Amino acid sequence: MCKGDNGGTSELYNRRNILLMSLSTNLLGINSIYLYNNVLPNIEKKQSNIFYNSIPSVCYISTEYTAMADKYNLNKEDLPKGVGTGFLWDKEGHIITNFHVINKVDNAIITITDKNNVKKNYKAKLTGIDPDLDIAVLKIDVDSKADLQVIKYNKNVKPSVGENAYAIGNPFGQDHTFTAGIISATNREITAPTGRKIYNVLQTDAAINPGNSGGPLLNSKGELLGINTASLGAGVSAGIGFTIPIANALKSITDIIETGFVKKAILGISYMERNPSVLESEKSGIPIIEKGLLILEVPDKSPAYDAGLRGVVKNNKTQRIESIGDIILSIDDSDIDNPNDLNVILKKYRPGDKVIVKYLRDNQIKKSELILGSYKGTTFTQLENERAATADAADASTNVNIPLKNIEPAIQPRL
Repeated sequence: MCKGDNGGTSELYNRRNILLMSLSTNLLGINSIYLYNNVLPNIEKKQSNIFYNSIPSVCYISTEYTAMADKYNLNKEDLPKGVGTGFLWDKEGHIITNFHVINKVDNAIITITDKNNVKKNYKAKLTGIDPDLDIAVLKIDVDSKADLQVIKYNKNVKPSVGENAYAIGNPFGQDHTFTAGIISATNREITAPTGRKIYNVLQTDAAINPGNSGGPLLNSKGELLGINTASLGAGVSAGIGFTIPIANALKSITDIIETGFVKKAILGISYMERNPSVLESEKSGIPIIEKGLLILEVPDKSPAYDAGLRGVVKNNKTQRIESIGDIILSIDDSDIDNPNDLNVILKKYRPGDKVIVKYLRDNQIKKSELILGSYKGTTFTQLENERAATADAADASTNVNIPLKNIEPAIQPRL
Protein backbone atom coordinates (compact mmCIF):
# COMPACT_ATOMS: atom_id res chain seq x y z
CA MET A 1 0.00 0.00 0.00
CA CYS A 2 1.32 3.43 -0.93
CA LYS A 3 0.89 6.80 0.65
CA GLY A 4 -1.86 8.88 -0.98
CA ASP A 5 -4.14 11.87 -0.50
CA ASN A 6 -6.56 9.79 1.55
CA GLY A 7 -6.00 10.55 5.24
CA GLY A 8 -7.07 7.06 6.42
CA THR A 9 -4.66 5.37 4.08
CA SER A 10 -1.82 7.63 5.23
CA GLU A 11 -2.58 6.94 8.90
CA LEU A 12 -2.66 3.18 8.25
CA TYR A 13 0.74 3.41 6.53
CA ASN A 14 2.26 5.25 9.48
CA ARG A 15 0.90 2.70 11.95
CA ARG A 16 2.39 -0.12 9.89
CA ASN A 17 5.84 1.53 9.93
CA ILE A 18 5.65 2.00 13.70
CA LEU A 19 4.68 -1.66 14.09
CA LEU A 20 7.57 -2.81 11.87
CA MET A 21 10.04 -0.65 13.78
CA SER A 22 8.77 -2.02 17.08
CA LEU A 23 9.03 -5.58 15.80
CA SER A 24 12.58 -4.98 14.51
CA THR A 25 13.63 -3.52 17.87
CA ASN A 26 12.21 -6.52 19.69
CA LEU A 27 13.94 -8.93 17.33
CA LEU A 28 17.20 -7.05 17.79
CA GLY A 29 16.78 -7.33 21.52
CA ILE A 30 16.08 -11.04 21.23
CA ASN A 31 19.13 -11.49 19.01
CA SER A 32 21.28 -9.58 21.47
CA ILE A 33 20.06 -11.72 24.34
CA TYR A 34 20.71 -14.87 22.32
CA LEU A 35 24.16 -13.58 21.41
CA TYR A 36 25.17 -12.87 24.99
CA ASN A 37 23.58 -16.01 26.42
CA ASN A 38 24.76 -18.51 23.83
CA VAL A 39 27.24 -17.37 21.18
CA LEU A 40 29.71 -15.36 23.26
CA PRO A 41 30.00 -17.93 26.08
CA ASN A 42 30.73 -20.61 23.48
CA ILE A 43 33.45 -18.44 21.90
CA GLU A 44 34.97 -17.70 25.30
CA LYS A 45 34.87 -21.36 26.28
CA LYS A 46 36.57 -22.37 23.04
CA GLN A 47 39.33 -19.78 23.55
CA SER A 48 39.79 -20.92 27.13
CA ASN A 49 40.09 -24.52 25.94
CA ILE A 50 42.78 -23.52 23.42
CA PHE A 51 44.78 -21.98 26.25
CA TYR A 52 44.43 -24.73 28.87
CA ASN A 53 44.92 -27.54 26.36
CA SER A 54 48.13 -25.90 25.12
CA ILE A 55 49.75 -25.02 28.47
CA PRO A 56 51.64 -28.34 28.86
CA SER A 57 53.19 -27.81 25.42
CA VAL A 58 54.49 -24.27 26.06
CA CYS A 59 57.73 -23.79 28.01
CA TYR A 60 59.09 -20.99 30.16
CA ILE A 61 62.77 -20.39 29.36
CA SER A 62 64.95 -18.52 31.84
CA THR A 63 68.55 -17.77 30.92
CA GLU A 64 71.68 -16.48 32.64
CA TYR A 65 74.42 -14.34 31.09
CA THR A 66 76.42 -13.11 34.09
CA ALA A 67 79.38 -15.52 33.94
CA MET A 68 79.57 -15.12 30.14
CA ALA A 69 79.66 -11.34 30.52
CA ASP A 70 82.48 -11.54 33.08
CA LYS A 71 84.50 -14.01 31.06
CA TYR A 72 84.38 -12.06 27.81
CA ASN A 73 84.31 -8.52 29.24
CA LEU A 74 80.82 -7.81 27.94
CA ASN A 75 78.81 -4.88 29.21
CA LYS A 76 76.16 -6.35 31.50
CA GLU A 77 73.89 -3.39 30.88
CA ASP A 78 73.66 -4.38 27.20
CA LEU A 79 72.47 -7.88 27.96
CA PRO A 80 68.92 -8.75 26.83
CA LYS A 81 66.26 -9.92 29.25
CA GLY A 82 66.85 -13.51 30.27
CA VAL A 83 63.30 -14.69 29.61
CA GLY A 84 61.89 -16.44 26.59
CA THR A 85 59.35 -18.98 25.45
CA GLY A 86 59.51 -22.31 23.64
CA PHE A 87 57.27 -25.25 22.81
CA LEU A 88 57.65 -29.02 22.91
CA TRP A 89 58.17 -30.48 19.46
CA ASP A 90 58.44 -34.23 20.16
CA LYS A 91 58.28 -36.86 22.89
CA GLU A 92 62.09 -37.01 23.01
CA GLY A 93 62.12 -33.59 24.66
CA HIS A 94 63.16 -31.32 21.79
CA ILE A 95 62.04 -27.72 22.26
CA ILE A 96 61.75 -25.03 19.61
CA THR A 97 62.57 -21.41 20.41
CA ASN A 98 64.33 -18.40 18.87
CA PHE A 99 68.09 -18.29 18.37
CA HIS A 100 68.25 -14.86 20.01
CA VAL A 101 66.71 -16.31 23.19
CA ILE A 102 69.72 -18.57 23.85
CA ASN A 103 72.61 -16.75 22.14
CA LYS A 104 75.56 -16.24 24.52
CA VAL A 105 73.79 -17.70 27.56
CA ASP A 106 75.60 -19.50 30.40
CA ASN A 107 72.70 -21.86 30.93
CA ALA A 108 69.00 -22.14 30.24
CA ILE A 109 66.34 -23.59 32.52
CA ILE A 110 63.17 -24.97 30.93
CA THR A 111 60.02 -24.94 33.05
CA ILE A 112 57.14 -27.14 31.93
CA THR A 113 53.68 -27.01 33.52
CA ASP A 114 51.83 -30.31 33.19
CA LYS A 115 48.09 -30.99 32.90
CA ASN A 116 47.77 -30.97 36.69
CA ASN A 117 49.40 -27.52 36.90
CA VAL A 118 52.56 -29.03 38.39
CA LYS A 119 55.76 -27.26 37.31
CA LYS A 120 59.03 -29.07 36.67
CA ASN A 121 62.41 -27.60 35.78
CA TYR A 122 64.91 -29.06 33.32
CA LYS A 123 68.40 -27.99 32.30
CA ALA A 124 68.47 -27.35 28.57
CA LYS A 125 71.02 -28.76 26.15
CA LEU A 126 71.64 -27.32 22.71
CA THR A 127 70.70 -29.47 19.72
CA GLY A 128 71.44 -26.91 17.02
CA ILE A 129 70.60 -23.54 15.49
CA ASP A 130 69.64 -21.76 12.30
CA PRO A 131 70.46 -18.10 12.97
CA ASP A 132 69.35 -17.14 9.45
CA LEU A 133 65.80 -18.04 10.50
CA ASP A 134 66.34 -17.08 14.17
CA ILE A 135 65.63 -20.68 15.23
CA ALA A 136 67.18 -22.79 17.98
CA VAL A 137 66.37 -26.36 19.01
CA LEU A 138 66.98 -27.31 22.65
CA LYS A 139 66.79 -30.70 24.37
CA ILE A 140 65.76 -31.75 27.86
CA ASP A 141 66.57 -35.16 29.31
CA VAL A 142 63.37 -37.08 30.05
CA ASP A 143 62.77 -40.74 30.78
CA SER A 144 60.55 -42.93 28.65
CA LYS A 145 57.71 -42.65 31.16
CA ALA A 146 57.54 -38.87 31.00
CA ASP A 147 54.13 -37.74 29.81
CA LEU A 148 55.20 -34.88 27.56
CA GLN A 149 52.55 -33.12 25.52
CA VAL A 150 53.89 -31.95 22.18
CA ILE A 151 52.50 -28.93 20.37
CA LYS A 152 49.53 -29.58 18.10
CA TYR A 153 50.94 -29.53 14.57
CA ASN A 154 49.09 -29.97 11.28
CA LYS A 155 51.25 -29.82 8.15
CA ASN A 156 48.21 -28.85 6.06
CA VAL A 157 47.58 -25.60 7.95
CA LYS A 158 47.86 -22.56 5.69
CA PRO A 159 47.52 -19.23 7.55
CA SER A 160 45.30 -16.67 5.84
CA VAL A 161 44.61 -13.03 6.52
CA GLY A 162 41.63 -12.49 8.80
CA GLU A 163 41.68 -15.79 10.67
CA ASN A 164 41.92 -15.80 14.45
CA ALA A 165 45.38 -16.09 16.00
CA TYR A 166 46.37 -16.81 19.60
CA ALA A 167 49.79 -16.32 21.22
CA ILE A 168 50.98 -18.00 24.41
CA GLY A 169 54.21 -16.85 26.01
CA ASN A 170 55.99 -15.25 28.93
CA PRO A 171 56.00 -11.48 28.24
CA PHE A 172 58.15 -9.61 30.76
CA GLY A 173 58.39 -12.88 32.73
CA GLN A 174 54.62 -13.24 33.19
CA ASP A 175 54.34 -16.96 32.53
CA HIS A 176 51.70 -18.43 30.23
CA THR A 177 50.10 -15.20 29.09
CA PHE A 178 47.37 -15.65 26.48
CA THR A 179 46.70 -12.98 23.85
CA ALA A 180 44.34 -13.01 20.87
CA GLY A 181 44.09 -11.29 17.52
CA ILE A 182 44.03 -12.11 13.83
CA ILE A 183 46.50 -12.75 11.05
CA SER A 184 47.04 -9.23 9.71
CA ALA A 185 49.32 -10.09 6.78
CA THR A 186 51.22 -13.09 5.40
CA ASN A 187 54.05 -11.66 3.33
CA ARG A 188 56.10 -9.51 5.69
CA GLU A 189 59.89 -9.34 5.80
CA ILE A 190 62.22 -9.06 8.79
CA THR A 191 65.99 -9.30 9.22
CA ALA A 192 67.53 -12.21 11.14
CA PRO A 193 70.30 -11.67 13.72
CA THR A 194 72.80 -12.62 11.00
CA GLY A 195 71.56 -9.81 8.77
CA ARG A 196 69.88 -12.19 6.31
CA LYS A 197 66.31 -11.55 5.24
CA ILE A 198 63.47 -13.77 6.50
CA TYR A 199 60.64 -13.80 3.98
CA ASN A 200 56.91 -14.64 4.06
CA VAL A 201 56.67 -13.75 7.75
CA LEU A 202 53.21 -13.63 9.34
CA GLN A 203 52.00 -10.38 10.90
CA THR A 204 49.53 -10.51 13.79
CA ASP A 205 47.89 -8.03 16.14
CA ALA A 206 47.93 -10.56 18.99
CA ALA A 207 50.15 -8.86 21.57
CA ILE A 208 53.83 -9.90 21.23
CA ASN A 209 56.19 -8.49 23.87
CA PRO A 210 59.73 -9.19 25.14
CA GLY A 211 59.57 -12.70 26.59
CA ASN A 212 57.12 -13.96 23.95
CA SER A 213 60.07 -14.75 21.66
CA GLY A 214 60.10 -18.41 20.63
CA GLY A 215 56.53 -19.08 21.66
CA PRO A 216 53.76 -20.50 19.48
CA LEU A 217 51.09 -18.71 17.48
CA LEU A 218 47.99 -20.92 17.26
CA ASN A 219 44.82 -20.98 15.18
CA SER A 220 41.26 -21.48 16.45
CA LYS A 221 41.82 -25.26 16.51
CA GLY A 222 44.87 -24.87 18.73
CA GLU A 223 47.14 -25.84 15.83
CA LEU A 224 50.60 -24.33 15.40
CA LEU A 225 50.85 -21.50 12.88
CA GLY A 226 54.37 -20.34 13.61
CA ILE A 227 57.08 -19.13 16.00
CA ASN A 228 56.57 -15.67 17.53
CA THR A 229 59.78 -13.74 16.93
CA ALA A 230 59.57 -9.95 17.04
CA SER A 231 57.35 -6.94 17.55
CA LEU A 232 57.31 -3.54 15.95
CA GLY A 233 57.49 -1.23 18.95
CA ALA A 234 59.87 0.33 21.45
CA GLY A 235 60.04 -2.70 23.73
CA VAL A 236 56.27 -3.10 23.97
CA SER A 237 53.57 -4.42 21.69
CA ALA A 238 52.38 -1.96 19.07
CA GLY A 239 49.78 -4.33 17.67
CA ILE A 240 52.22 -5.46 14.99
CA GLY A 241 53.91 -8.74 15.85
CA PHE A 242 55.87 -11.04 13.56
CA THR A 243 55.78 -14.83 13.42
CA ILE A 244 57.93 -17.22 11.38
CA PRO A 245 55.53 -19.69 9.71
CA ILE A 246 56.16 -23.24 10.88
CA ALA A 247 56.19 -24.35 7.23
CA ASN A 248 59.24 -22.11 6.66
CA ALA A 249 61.03 -23.51 9.71
CA LEU A 250 60.20 -27.20 9.27
CA LYS A 251 63.25 -28.16 7.18
CA SER A 252 65.66 -26.47 9.57
CA ILE A 253 64.02 -28.09 12.60
CA THR A 254 64.12 -31.54 10.98
CA ASP A 255 67.76 -31.16 9.87
CA ILE A 256 68.88 -29.94 13.29
CA ILE A 257 67.20 -32.79 15.17
CA GLU A 258 68.61 -35.38 12.74
CA THR A 259 72.18 -34.09 12.41
CA GLY A 260 72.73 -31.16 14.76
CA PHE A 261 72.96 -28.59 11.99
CA VAL A 262 71.05 -27.26 8.98
CA LYS A 263 71.85 -28.89 5.65
CA LYS A 264 72.40 -25.66 3.82
CA ALA A 265 74.52 -25.13 0.70
CA ILE A 266 77.04 -22.29 0.96
CA LEU A 267 79.73 -20.65 -1.15
CA GLY A 268 81.89 -20.06 1.92
CA ILE A 269 82.19 -16.26 1.67
CA SER A 270 81.23 -13.15 3.54
CA TYR A 271 79.66 -10.49 1.38
CA MET A 272 77.93 -7.13 1.43
CA GLU A 273 74.28 -7.61 2.46
CA ARG A 274 73.31 -4.64 0.31
CA ASN A 275 75.05 -2.63 -2.34
CA PRO A 276 76.46 0.73 -1.15
CA SER A 277 74.84 4.08 -1.69
CA VAL A 278 76.72 6.92 -3.39
CA LEU A 279 77.74 8.43 -0.04
CA GLU A 280 78.84 5.06 1.35
CA SER A 281 80.80 4.40 -1.82
CA GLU A 282 82.70 7.68 -1.45
CA LYS A 283 83.55 7.00 2.19
CA SER A 284 84.55 3.35 1.86
CA GLY A 285 86.18 3.28 -1.54
CA ILE A 286 83.81 0.56 -2.73
CA PRO A 287 82.55 1.38 -6.21
CA ILE A 288 78.86 1.67 -7.05
CA ILE A 289 77.58 -1.82 -7.85
CA GLU A 290 74.58 -1.76 -10.15
CA LYS A 291 74.28 -5.52 -10.39
CA GLY A 292 75.82 -8.43 -8.53
CA LEU A 293 77.21 -9.29 -5.11
CA LEU A 294 80.55 -8.07 -3.76
CA ILE A 295 82.70 -10.65 -1.96
CA LEU A 296 84.23 -9.19 1.20
CA GLU A 297 86.18 -12.16 2.52
CA VAL A 298 87.12 -15.66 1.36
CA PRO A 299 88.29 -17.80 4.31
CA ASP A 300 91.01 -20.41 3.77
CA LYS A 301 89.79 -23.92 2.93
CA SER A 302 86.34 -22.63 2.00
CA PRO A 303 84.61 -23.72 -1.24
CA ALA A 304 85.11 -20.22 -2.67
CA TYR A 305 88.83 -20.31 -1.79
CA ASP A 306 89.24 -23.64 -3.58
CA ALA A 307 87.46 -22.16 -6.60
CA GLY A 308 89.91 -19.24 -6.73
CA LEU A 309 87.52 -16.45 -5.74
CA ARG A 310 88.90 -13.32 -4.07
CA GLY A 311 87.69 -10.92 -1.43
CA VAL A 312 88.37 -7.28 -0.60
CA VAL A 313 91.94 -6.29 0.27
CA LYS A 314 92.33 -3.56 2.91
CA ASN A 315 95.30 -1.51 4.07
CA ASN A 316 96.12 -2.72 7.58
CA LYS A 317 96.94 0.78 8.82
CA THR A 318 94.30 2.96 7.19
CA GLN A 319 91.66 0.26 6.70
CA ARG A 320 91.03 1.79 3.29
CA ILE A 321 90.24 -0.61 0.48
CA GLU A 322 93.21 -1.22 -1.82
CA SER A 323 91.43 -3.59 -4.19
CA ILE A 324 87.84 -4.74 -4.32
CA GLY A 325 86.80 -8.36 -4.31
CA ASP A 326 85.13 -10.34 -7.06
CA ILE A 327 81.56 -9.34 -7.90
CA ILE A 328 79.42 -12.45 -8.40
CA LEU A 329 77.02 -12.01 -11.32
CA SER A 330 75.34 -15.43 -11.50
CA ILE A 331 75.30 -19.02 -10.29
CA ASP A 332 74.67 -21.40 -13.16
CA ASP A 333 71.79 -19.81 -15.10
CA SER A 334 70.46 -17.74 -12.17
CA ASP A 335 71.42 -14.06 -12.25
CA ILE A 336 72.26 -12.19 -9.05
CA ASP A 337 70.85 -8.70 -9.35
CA ASN A 338 71.36 -7.86 -5.66
CA PRO A 339 72.74 -9.63 -2.56
CA ASN A 340 69.30 -10.85 -1.43
CA ASP A 341 69.15 -13.10 -4.49
CA LEU A 342 71.96 -15.35 -3.23
CA ASN A 343 70.03 -17.14 -0.47
CA VAL A 344 67.05 -17.65 -2.77
CA ILE A 345 69.28 -19.23 -5.43
CA LEU A 346 71.22 -21.46 -3.01
CA LYS A 347 68.00 -23.00 -1.71
CA LYS A 348 67.80 -24.87 -5.02
CA TYR A 349 71.04 -26.75 -4.25
CA ARG A 350 72.43 -29.20 -1.74
CA PRO A 351 75.91 -29.34 -0.22
CA GLY A 352 78.27 -31.09 -2.63
CA ASP A 353 76.55 -29.85 -5.80
CA LYS A 354 78.79 -28.39 -8.50
CA VAL A 355 77.93 -24.95 -9.84
CA ILE A 356 79.43 -22.47 -12.28
CA VAL A 357 80.03 -19.06 -10.71
CA LYS A 358 80.27 -16.11 -13.09
CA TYR A 359 81.96 -13.04 -11.61
CA LEU A 360 83.56 -9.72 -12.46
CA ARG A 361 87.24 -9.19 -11.65
CA ASP A 362 89.23 -6.16 -12.83
CA ASN A 363 86.44 -5.35 -15.31
CA GLN A 364 86.74 -8.80 -16.87
CA ILE A 365 84.07 -11.51 -16.69
CA LYS A 366 85.39 -14.85 -15.44
CA LYS A 367 83.91 -18.24 -14.59
CA SER A 368 84.89 -20.86 -12.01
CA GLU A 369 83.55 -24.26 -11.03
CA LEU A 370 82.68 -24.41 -7.34
CA ILE A 371 81.62 -27.34 -5.15
CA LEU A 372 79.10 -26.03 -2.63
CA GLY A 373 79.95 -26.47 1.03
CA SER A 374 77.72 -27.31 3.99
CA TYR A 375 76.75 -24.79 6.64
CA LYS A 376 77.42 -25.86 10.21
CA GLY A 377 76.62 -23.16 12.71
CA THR A 378 77.26 -23.10 16.43
CA THR A 379 76.34 -20.37 18.84
CA PHE A 380 78.69 -18.55 21.18
CA THR A 381 77.24 -20.16 24.31
CA GLN A 382 78.14 -22.40 27.22
CA LEU A 383 75.10 -24.64 26.82
CA GLU A 384 76.02 -28.32 26.74
CA ASN A 385 75.58 -29.79 23.26
CA GLU A 386 73.16 -32.69 22.91
CA ARG A 387 75.75 -34.51 20.78
CA ALA A 388 78.78 -33.54 22.87
CA ALA A 389 80.11 -37.08 22.93
CA THR A 390 79.74 -37.74 19.22
CA ALA A 391 82.09 -37.12 16.31
CA ASP A 392 79.57 -34.78 14.67
CA ALA A 393 79.72 -32.39 17.59
CA ALA A 394 83.51 -32.38 17.46
CA ASP A 395 83.55 -31.30 13.81
CA ALA A 396 84.78 -27.81 13.09
CA SER A 397 81.81 -25.49 12.81
CA THR A 398 81.14 -21.92 11.85
CA ASN A 399 81.07 -19.94 15.09
CA VAL A 400 78.14 -17.57 15.04
CA ASN A 401 79.50 -14.84 17.27
CA ILE A 402 76.77 -12.22 17.00
CA PRO A 403 77.01 -9.19 19.34
CA LEU A 404 74.31 -9.20 21.99
CA LYS A 405 73.09 -5.78 20.97
CA ASN A 406 72.41 -7.11 17.45
CA ILE A 407 70.57 -10.33 18.24
CA GLU A 408 67.03 -8.97 18.19
CA PRO A 409 65.50 -9.30 14.71
CA ALA A 410 65.18 -6.01 12.89
CA ILE A 411 61.99 -4.96 11.16
CA GLN A 412 62.13 -2.71 8.13
CA PRO A 413 58.51 -2.13 7.05
CA ARG A 414 57.94 -1.30 3.43
CA LEU A 415 55.58 1.67 3.36
